Parts: sequence; C-alpha cells; structure tokens
Amino acid sequence: MRKIWGAAAVVLAILAGATVSRAQTVSPVILEYREKAKGSFQITNDTVVPMSVSVEPRSFSVDPEGNPKFRKLDEQIKVRLSSTSFRLGPRQTFTIFYDATAQKLPVWFTIYSTVTGPPNPNGLQLAVELPHTVYLLTKKPFAREAVAVLSANFKTTPAPAVEAEIDSRSPDFARVQLVQLFSGAQKQEYGGFPLFPGQHRLLSLEWQLPGAPQRMVLVFEKFKVEQVITTGSPAPHGDAPSAKISP
Repeated sequence: MRKIWGAAAVVLAILAGATVSRAQTVSPVILEYREKAKGSFQITNDTVVPMSVSVEPRSFSVDPEGNPKFRKLDEQIKVRLSSTSFRLGPRQTFTIFYDATAQKLPVWFTIYSTVTGPPNPNGLQLAVELPHTVYLLTKKPFAREAVAVLSANFKTTPAPAVEAEIDSRSPDFARVQLVQLFSGAQKQEYGGFPLFPGQHRLLSLEWQLPGAPQRMVLVFEKFKVEQVITTGSPAPHGDAPSAKISP
C-alpha cells in the first residue's frame, strides 16, 4: 500500500546565484509505503540539450521549524536502485525503479537525482537536485491522543500571525493534511506537514483576514485536533486551553 503526495518538484540550484526554470522535474515528489517499498519515479528533461543524471539516497532529519538536514543514508535502511547514473536526452523522461526495506520502522529518506547540463559559454556548469522522498511506515494507526497542542497564540506585530507549538508523543509517524484558522464564519487554510515521532513542531501562520482568529484545527487522515487561540502574550504550557479531538 502506498500514498502519493504531489506531482512535480521545483528544481533547486546547486550553483550559487544561478537562475533555474522548471526545465527538469521529478514525479511523484513523495510516496508513503507500509513496511517496505517497491516503487518508481520519473525524471523529465524538458530542454533541448542532453543532461547527465546521478542518483543517490540520503537520510534526513527535520528541525522544529520544518527544515530538513540531510546526511549519508542510515545503515539500517537498504535501498536498491535500477540506475545510479544515466544520460537524459532532450525532451526525454526516464523511470527509476527502487526497492527499500529497513530494520526498524518508521524511517524516511530522499532519493536525490542530480541533473547536470553541458558547460555554458563561460565554462560554468549548472546542476540541479530533484528530490523524491520515501516514507516506510508501520501498519499501526496513529493514536489521536498522541498529539499535544502546547500553545496557539495570535500576535499582531510585526505582522498578524498565529504561532503554535505542537508535540508528537508517539513513536509513529503522522501527517497533518491541512491546517485551518477560524474567526467566526471566516476561515483561512494552510498546507499540511509531516509530524515525526517525538517531534516538537513550531508553526507560524500568517493571518490575512479581518479580526483575530479564535480557533485552530489540525486535520489528520482520520481525526481532527481543535485548539483555542489566545491573544497577546502566550500562556504557559500548563495554562494553555486543552485541545479538543474530534472524529
């Protein structure tokens, strides 16, 4: 069983100061599997020049703000790729197949495809990295009681925003599919994010509607977590209003 997230990735420039278009793409960007992976992804070259591609899996961790830090693939994760390097012709799409297992779950890693073009007239060579991220998860459902919203506070300076602190108290992985802020009948929505085992997550959500938001809702696959939003100085964690969990 797998879940697919996204359809294409924005390429990231490795060469400092370079301007890169979406001439090379990867699809899908994210896949979720239960226990083991047997999947594939595609690299597309929409330019009229050939490209060289090298492929490497890397492990990563994510800080409280959601920023990833990549490292060498953990030894307990085994990834077998159908190709680790190839030439990608003009207007060509290439499919990479892979198998992945791990000694202990859940785990996650990114398969990076580094696409390098020919040197430009100045002798500089541009490379872009296209990420395909894989999650190997357990079959155990994520317990709704494992989500703790420590605080959700609305601030008006320097710009209107809700700042929230969320804890995962579970050894399992979960995904927040959607974040909603409510002010009366008004609603503003934000994209979701992964919630890693034992992670302390910080959110900063810009508020662009009139008035102040009163309620935040985290939408998971099978349940929602609702939290009252305070205004002004955030309350100590022990004094924060309790989160409400609903089906």
